[in-house]
Amino acid sequence: MIFSGLINLNHMKYIIKGMLAACLFYPMLLNAQNEIDALRYSQNMFGSTARSFSMGGAFGALGADFSSLSGNPGGLGVYRKSEFTLSMGFNNRNTETEYILNKDYNNRFSFDLPNLGMVFSLPSKNADQFRMSIALGYNRTANFNSESTFGGKNRQNSLLDSFIEDIQQIGGISEDDIYFAFPYDAGLAYDTYLLNPDTLNFNQYISVIPDGEEFQSQITKTWGGMGEYAFGMGFNIRDKVQFGFTFGFPTIRYEEDRVYEERDIDDEISVADSLNFRAFRYDTHLRTTGNGFNFKFGVIVKPIDWLRLGAAVHTPTYYFMHDNYHSYMYSAYEGGVSYEAYSPEGSYSYNLTTPFRAIGSLAFIFGKFGLVSFDYEITDYSGSKLDASDYNFSNENKIIDIAYSNFSSNLRGGLEYKYQRFSFRAGVAYYTTPFESAYTSDETNQESISYTAGIGFREKRFFIDLGYGYTTRSESFTPYTLVNENVPASIMDRTDNRFVTTFGFRF
Repeated sequence: MIFSGLINLNHMKYIIKGMLAACLFYPMLLNAQNEIDALRYSQNMFGSTARSFSMGGAFGALGADFSSLSGNPGGLGVYRKSEFTLSMGFNNRNTETEYILNKDYNNRFSFDLPNLGMVFSLPSKNADQFRMSIALGYNRTANFNSESTFGGKNRQNSLLDSFIEDIQQIGGISEDDIYFAFPYDAGLAYDTYLLNPDTLNFNQYISVIPDGEEFQSQITKTWGGMGEYAFGMGFNIRDKVQFGFTFGFPTIRYEEDRVYEERDIDDEISVADSLNFRAFRYDTHLRTTGNGFNFKFGVIVKPIDWLRLGAAVHTPTYYFMHDNYHSYMYSAYEGGVSYEAYSPEGSYSYNLTTPFRAIGSLAFIFGKFGLVSFDYEITDYSGSKLDASDYNFSNENKIIDIAYSNFSSNLRGGLEYKYQRFSFRAGVAYYTTPFESAYTSDETNQESISYTAGIGFREKRFFIDLGYGYTTRSESFTPYTLVNENVPASIMDRTDNRFVTTFGFRF
């Protein structure tokens, strides 16, 4: 299974391996679509505009910001004037990995468009009693640009052991059928003499690396992101109640290249009457695209002048997904002998449902001097589901239901101080683990915390906002899984330095 290596705790791999064993005759389905993909496309970043970003994304009770379109649409009812906004984002992602006591460092810089859109405040004869706004545009919701490297000596096992285990779990496979059943992994290993027939066990195979100490390494590069094209309407009743809704049409683009290698750097591995192994390389490529739809509803209530209360509900997002993938294997032996094999071009279409979300918000307004705002969000990650017309993903969906949290909470807080035409902002956003407690640890739970700050300048018809955020997150990666053996995990500490600039015009 090529793209199912991202596991959060070592013993989770035993669940995943066991539950997927029954469906190993469906290699086209298992090469790309799994519970890890469902989680990746269910997690959103906060703050599409520089103002909302610099306040930690805590904007659910405030409104009059284009981020309301993808957060609390009730904020669209706060607008008094029409507005055009454009944001530019710059992200510098640093990744530190540790694998079998070896550390590696990577850095990746990327540019994106956090938002672009228009809000039209419609004229009303009774503006003090009722107002309406219409908004349309784009908000970016996730950034997938990253690069990571790990490497270290493994004395216990090899990726080839995982291929052999897959074959064993289906009761064996003949030499004539191995490429058909496993065209993206074990079949390539057989074609490059990394797996050879076991003369003592019918339709089983042995590795060219039976023992010894090989150096394992991997380079992973990812590109793309998620965004949402949206249309929304907001309504204002006597400046006491604002409510609104959004029709969202999110998109996904994700590309991943992995280069995995094992090398006998100390010339320790040899097999009698066989080629002496030196190295192999396993390249995989995945491209995922998706389009979907969702609905959001929100309300903001102003019971007294200095208090705002907000609430929003996001329906699950229903995606229509398509994957393209292929892989390549290269092997090298003593004496300059080498082999290579290519997989077919694989493709598959399927559906993905991401979780329901609910947001409660609270803000305190200190006249013209500033404000303090808080958002509390809950997400049911166990509600993610994969489906297709020719495969029901029952095993993958069971893993999602067991391992992912049905009550993951996120807390965001922000403040803004105003001085003449300038605004000074700061915020924090804490996102808890998406996993149940039994399937995570303190070091690799994928919790993240962000510290943000920013400044803004506003004239009557023009404004510019600058925002900066520093985000930390830890997770783990296992390059392959084995049922009865421990596979070393690469522990990854990721930090993001993100800058967002927003330009706006009112009319």
